[in-house]
Amino acid sequence: MKRLVYSAIAILGILSVSSCTKTYTCSCTFTDASKNFDVKLEDMRKNDAKTTCDDYSVYVGNCVIK
Repeated sequence: MKRLVYSAIAILGILSVSSCTKTYTCSCTFTDASKNFDVKLEDMRKNDAKTTCDDYSVYVGNCVIK
């Protein structure tokens, strides 16, 4: 019984520490639609992708995560 409890705790601990990475798209838009572009942000956590997209916004304008 103790082994089962310790195994469950270990598995939950590993799952809580591991991060879920995905590919996100940062979409930047301009008043002139021909200048719009998307940037793929691969293997990132959502908060990291949002921060990176916000950094693009500082330089190019209106950028959001899709």
